[in-house]
Amino acid sequence: MAENTPVKIGINEVQSGLVGINAPVAKNAPAANQPAKAAASPTQASQGNVIVLEQDSGTNLTKMNVTFTISPTYGSAQAVRFTPPKSGWNLENILVMATDNWNATSKEQPKPLPFTIEVRDANFTLLYHYEGIQLPYFTNSNGVRMAAIDVPVISMKGDFFVCFYGYGSISLAAELQNATGNSYYYDERAAQIYRGVLPLRNNQTVPVNWLIRVAGQ
Repeated sequence: MAENTPVKIGINEVQSGLVGINAPVAKNAPAANQPAKAAASPTQASQGNVIVLEQDSGTNLTKMNVTFTISPTYGSAQAVRFTPPKSGWNLENILVMATDNWNATSKEQPKPLPFTIEVRDANFTLLYHYEGIQLPYFTNSNGVRMAAIDVPVISMKGDFFVCFYGYGSISLAAELQNATGNSYYYDERAAQIYRGVLPLRNNQTVPVNWLIRVAGQ
């Protein structure tokens, strides 16, 4: 793939299966060991007094080049790093685009599947932990939805991570172009982050944006 040449990557070019810390094909070194690079500032979308922070490209979801990838196994998560617009900004909602792969054409009723959401500060200290079942959030007749998950108000004084654990059952949306460099895999056991990438069929990798957003005021 030529550098700086726009290429639309389709789902057929992306290998299936787990990536990141569980797959050598990703050649994924810990992000902390990567050359220093300033994190891109999150896109802000105001809705009244509520500010939505986006670490994807901000492209309209109907036009975004997206695929869905199963979440890493127990002990690892897909994570997005955010910078609050000001110190003391209150986190109130987490928005996640994911699917349990059920839709209106499925012959069987969806089965309950667990997922977990965590909020961690820049040092990976746990600020909030939520365990839920996907049915009211990620089960949809159209197959996918952007779910809003309410959280207790958390005053954010610096950068923080939102971690999504789908336990190998719930597929998280990944934007395949315009990576902002703020999507990672988080290894809970080692308290380490790795670059958020997906393997291509040519044994290369492509950086992605996980479709996780946050809202607050």
